[in-house]
Amino acid sequence: MKKHLIAAALLLSLAGLTSAQTVVTVNGTKIDSKEIDNQVSALVKESNNQIQNSPQLRQEITSRLVTRTLLIQAAKKQQLDKDPTYLDVIKQAEAKAKELGDDKKPGFSAQWAIFKDDLLTQAYLSNVIKNNPVKPEEIQKAYKELVQKYSGVKEVQLGEIITKDAASANQAIAALNAKKDFRAVAKQYTVDEAGRQNGGIAKNYINLKDLQENAQPVFDAIKNLKKGQFTATPVQIQPNNSINVIFYVNDIRPMKIRSQKEAEPALARGLQNAIVNSAIEQLYKNANIKY
Repeated sequence: MKKHLIAAALLLSLAGLTSAQTVVTVNGTKIDSKEIDNQVSALVKESNNQIQNSPQLRQEITSRLVTRTLLIQAAKKQQLDKDPTYLDVIKQAEAKAKELGDDKKPGFSAQWAIFKDDLLTQAYLSNVIKNNPVKPEEIQKAYKELVQKYSGVKEVQLGEIITKDAASANQAIAALNAKKDFRAVAKQYTVDEAGRQNGGIAKNYINLKDLQENAQPVFDAIKNLKKGQFTATPVQIQPNNSINVIFYVNDIRPMKIRSQKEAEPALARGLQNAIVNSAIEQLYKNANIKY
C-alpha cells in the first residue's frame, strides 16, 4: 500500500480552490465549478492547447470528481485515514514539503488537503484489491479467453503526423505523395514533440482487434492500408476539433500471443481492475448524487 501511496503523491499538483457554484452534490459533499475550472485549465496547459475546453471535457472531469469523492468517502468510512501506513506517508510528505519550502508557497493549504484526499483514494483501492485477491483459476480462464480472442489477429506499427489545421495536413500529404520520406515529413509538420524526435513512428505495435474496439476512427482510417501506405486525406479523430492526423503504416505482422507465464502479470492487473470497477459501481449504486 505504501508504494502505491507514494507513487500517487508524486503525480498530484492541483491549483487552489475558491468559492464557486455547486455543480453536483455527492452524499452531501459539494463539488463546485471552480474545481472543474482548475482541472480544465491544467489539462489544456499540459496538452499544449491540443485539448480544448468543451462541455464534453467538463462533463468527463465532473464524472471523475464524483468518483473521487465517492472513494474518499468510502475510505473514511473504513477509517483508512487513521491507518498507520497512510499516516506515515503523510508524515513523510509533510516533512519533505517543509524541507523544500513548499509549505510556504501560495495555495499550499488547499493543495495539501487535495493531496491527502487523493492518497485516501489510493488507500481505498489498495484495500479493495487486498480483500479480493485474484485466484489462479481466474487467471487461467482469462488466458484461454485471450488466446481465443487474438488468434489470427494482425498488429501494426503506426506513424502519425499531427497538425493543428487541415491546410498543414494537406501540405504533409502532398510531400508524402511526392515520395518524400515519412520521418522527414513528420519532423517538418507534426506538432507533437515526441513525433519530431522519432520521426512520427512509435516503437510499439498495436493489434487491430484492440484498435477497432477502442479507437474506431483510427481503425477505420488504416484498416485497408498496406505496409508503407498512408491516409490520403486528413483524419479528424474528434468531431469539431481542428486537430488533423495523417496515419502511416510502417509495419504489419501477425500478433504473437505471449505464453501464459508471460501474460500472467497483465492478466492479473486486468482482473484487479475489474474488481476495482465493480467496487466503484457499487459505490454509485448506494450513493445519493444530485446535479
